[in-house]
Amino acid sequence: MRIELEISKCIGSGSCEMLAPNVFEVGNDGLAKLLDASPGSDMESEVRAAEESCPTQAIKVEH
Repeated sequence: MRIELEISKCIGSGSCEMLAPNVFEVGNDGLAKLLDASPGSDMESEVRAAEESCPTQAIKVEH
């Protein structure tokens, strides 16, 4: 699994960090940061939930 995060679309809602805290973190600047661009398959459900919850569609998950 590969994750892409378009920072230019991020509004800092924090839903990604809430749903997948081992993969995403909202920094001091209020924007999401990608902690792991290639998490294991055990994280797929959390990462997919984060992708679906992002209000600006800044997260893209590919296999």
